[in-house]
Amino acid sequence: MRPDWESGLRGRIYAFGRRVVPLSWRRAVRRRMRPERLLGLRKPPPVLSTLPLPDRSPGGPADVLVLPVIAWTYRRQRPQQLAEALARRGRRVFYGSLAGDGEPGEPAGVAPGVALLPIPGVRREDPADRRLVEPSLSRALAGIEAARARFGIADAVLLAQSPFWAPLALALRDRFGGTLVYDCLDAHEAFGKNRPGVLAEAEAALVRCADLVTATSEPLRRRLEESGAAARLLPNACDFARFAAVPPPSRRAGALTVGYVGAVDEWFDMPLLDALAARRPDWTFEIVGGVEDAAARPPRRPNVLFRGERPYAEMPDWHARFDVEIIPFQLSPLTHATDPVKLYEAAACGRPVVATPMEALRPFAERGLVRLADGAEEFERAIEAAAASESGPRLRAFALENTWDVRAAALDQWLTRAGTRGNVGRA
Repeated sequence: MRPDWESGLRGRIYAFGRRVVPLSWRRAVRRRMRPERLLGLRKPPPVLSTLPLPDRSPGGPADVLVLPVIAWTYRRQRPQQLAEALARRGRRVFYGSLAGDGEPGEPAGVAPGVALLPIPGVRREDPADRRLVEPSLSRALAGIEAARARFGIADAVLLAQSPFWAPLALALRDRFGGTLVYDCLDAHEAFGKNRPGVLAEAEAALVRCADLVTATSEPLRRRLEESGAAARLLPNACDFARFAAVPPPSRRAGALTVGYVGAVDEWFDMPLLDALAARRPDWTFEIVGGVEDAAARPPRRPNVLFRGERPYAEMPDWHARFDVEIIPFQLSPLTHATDPVKLYEAAACGRPVVATPMEALRPFAERGLVRLADGAEEFERAIEAAAASESGPRLRAFALENTWDVRAAALDQWLTRAGTRGNVGRA
């Protein structure tokens, strides 16, 4: 399913270019121009909420400056969710805005207690494959210094979510003080579209100097600990209130609707999906997410439906269509360290999940919260067993215990208990 603005000949040319032009080339082009404008396409800008800029409460907790791995206007994930949850705990949150389509040129309120703060000299394409060096580093530092004066930001928490930010985060802490947190979301160097050497060097510096290091999965936490960091586990979570009203599956006999929600990229196992769909032509497989891997060859089967990227507000309605959800990821260092948000959101909807045997998911499998399967035959059996199970109430109870507010409370506690720099991770 293509968005309306990609329809017609020019839209097909644009989509073809995305498939055949290497991502590194596309990033280089986008730093200089907008190819959709060159083709005369009208890509609708992302819709931003327009809220008042957050006011500082006298005596309130320290502000948070999020140095994100993704732009606010990108797909809604951990960075945006955790920022909003921290704001609900009374902190002012300033989320770094990276220059690009949909990003404001001035500070803008986008959620209660959350403001986008433009960081000069950094584009949304930069964190994945560039070093933050001069003159961009000085521009970014000066921009944040001006924002500190304008908004009265004092000893802020610096929440870095990509190794890219190491030079800026360290410079800000040295100049202004505060607490530096490295929130490690993924094995960044394992993404095929990132520059592993650049990110590994920056991450080593960040881990060495951070006051607190958190990781989304146990494999990530162990890896960071081996490098000398007293890392804490801060898993992903769900917006339970958004998904709790989704009705239980219909428990139909025979035909099932099997769903996947999320990006379809290098880690998605297309051959597995194809083999599974071939084994069960009576099942419908709905894939809700944009196909972002140029090398991907989606199955051309009548029972496999690619729904494209859909707004986050529609997600409860899509989950409601599914009897069982799947996470068919190829096994790699990247996916073994992944803690999928989609697992928590499916649980909030009462939907059982079948996934490939990723290391980070084994503790969930031991608790009966996910079924792990290897290959199409095992997947078929596991989906049938999941559809026949009575796991909905237990899954929802698990999701209720694993919300973004719970994660923010844990992080808040670690930050509040910090006495002096360096004590947070050892508390």
